[in-house]
Amino acid sequence: DLSNHFEPDFVRIEKYDEGKVWSAALFDADQGFAYLKRFTFDATEKVANFLGENTESKLFLLTDVVYPRVEAIFGGGDDFRDPLEIDVEEFIGVKSFKAKGKRISNYEVKEVKELEPTRFPEPEEETEKPSEVEIEAEEPNNINDTDLLDEITGQMSLFD
Repeated sequence: DLSNHFEPDFVRIEKYDEGKVWSAALFDADQGFAYLKRFTFDATEKVANFLGENTESKLFLLTDVVYPRVEAIFGGGDDFRDPLEIDVEEFIGVKSFKAKGKRISNYEVKEVKELEPTRFPEPEEETEKPSEVEIEAEEPNNINDTDLLDEITGQMSLFD
């Protein structure tokens, strides 16, 4: 639709899915450390800012992969350290998008890269279709009321 207008610095636009879990790696300028967070967005008309109020905070990575893995690469005085591989789903649980997240490391993180996941969600099983049962129309029985009553009560008849 040509009448829609979007901010010039948006990261992603897609249809809202209330159950979708997002994972973000970010630098929190207030704390001076890199954080990982997992969250779902709230249904709202307002713009959702999951980075925090400080304009110096920056996003390393945003993904909607179910079982994401990331690699934190250290920089500055800590660039001699080996990269840290993190299974995000095991590292931190799902919280509100307003939550701070969990600190990746006390060391300076230069970059966070997404790695291939090692596990995937199991495919949803197809719901079984109700089996169709054909019911044949029964031939009308020529049973009178006394025969029906005898059948219900278990009374036997001497003459057929």
